[in-house]
Amino acid sequence: MKTSIALLASLATASAFAPTTPSCTPKTSALSATRRESIEQLFGNTAAAAAMVLTAASQPASAAATKAAEEAEYNELIAMLKARSEENQEANKNYAMRANKLAKEDFDDVKNRRPKLIIVSTSKGNKILTKEEFNTYNNDGKIDTVYGTRMKQGGGEMKDYNDITYVLKD
Repeated sequence: MKTSIALLASLATASAFAPTTPSCTPKTSALSATRRESIEQLFGNTAAAAAMVLTAASQPASAAATKAAEEAEYNELIAMLKARSEENQEANKNYAMRANKLAKEDFDDVKNRRPKLIIVSTSKGNKILTKEEFNTYNNDGKIDTVYGTRMKQGGGEMKDYNDITYVLKD
């Protein structure tokens, strides 16, 4: 089994360097429908297809049985998802056609959904950290808080607590 995977991997890398003709290159869509189509796109040339046949022939019958069982399970999942989609089709259509699409109830958790990101200066440039990462670094003492300065009305400088820069220590 491991040798067939290694053989396939070596053929896949070898086929990547082989020149391709524009007439036999399949057009790829943004979303491929099945894994089988993506495998066919990977192993489109005849040498790779022959290697696939050779490795499939060398596998025992139990591997073919498990493959058939996996495909049957996959088809069952697809059938279940299609049935669920058909059941909810009317409800989804009504939900999409409702009058108050911007209702407050739909956006109650908007502050919780949006991640809190903090920009931290490093020696290599700025880095964006999540709130959890920032708190971890801050508790470890790896972050310095630097306040900017501004001019007083009468002259002189004072700290500007609105201008905060976080610096990550190396």
